[in-house]
Amino acid sequence: MVNTWYVLLERYALSYALILSRLTGLMVIAPFFAGFSLPLEIMVILLIALGYLTLMNIPILTTINLPLPTIVGSVAYNFFIGFIIGLIAYTIVSSVYVGSEIFGIQSGFNVSGSLDPTVEESPITSEFIYLISIYIFVSLKGHLVLYEALVNSFQKFPILITDIPFKEINNLYYKVFIDTFLFSLQIALPLIGLMFLINVLFGILSRLVPQMNVFMVAMPASTMIMFLLMVVMIPVWVELISKMVYKMEPYIAQLLSR
Repeated sequence: MVNTWYVLLERYALSYALILSRLTGLMVIAPFFAGFSLPLEIMVILLIALGYLTLMNIPILTTINLPLPTIVGSVAYNFFIGFIIGLIAYTIVSSVYVGSEIFGIQSGFNVSGSLDPTVEESPITSEFIYLISIYIFVSLKGHLVLYEALVNSFQKFPILITDIPFKEINNLYYKVFIDTFLFSLQIALPLIGLMFLINVLFGILSRLVPQMNVFMVAMPASTMIMFLLMVVMIPVWVELISKMVYKMEPYIAQLLSR
């Protein structure tokens, strides 16, 4: 019995630990897994279960009889690979948060953050639109795409440390960043343009009616208009977010292509 346990540990312990390292790198930043979406206890149980399932799908395992520097380097290497896969998904989903942050500032929902930068609370608009993006991400099975990508990543990036194509990863992430930046502008620019027109109209009104305190009227009116616009723009945002989530799989496939 003792010999059986020793053989199992010698054959699978290091491979399982390296798989857990890659899964941890994915979960610390990937949408739905990272943050406070899931309790820590559930995350640990999920990590252990996914590690066991992944162990059954790895073509080449490694024994524990390796030098310590190789083991430490392999742990860091696997964490980095999982982190890069999760970073691509995080960048795509968080672009929604950037655009909605600009919207919150322009609409007046984030006045406290504008006047006092030390305030750590996010505007309600940013949280609302970000929750919509997470819901769409899960609805389109984005979390399953990430796990499938992590399992397939062992075909290009073996479980033991090897050369990392930093230039290829850098070029790919540059494309992802440019696309997500343009996407955040697609969310924010219509709202910024509308706010500019509203401010111009109130500026003209202040010239026509000098007795009126335009500032006291402009702020609540702008907030009401932007709230109505946000309700109208939700279907458009859902369509845009869905297109960005669909782009995630080709980006990850390009990363894992041989």
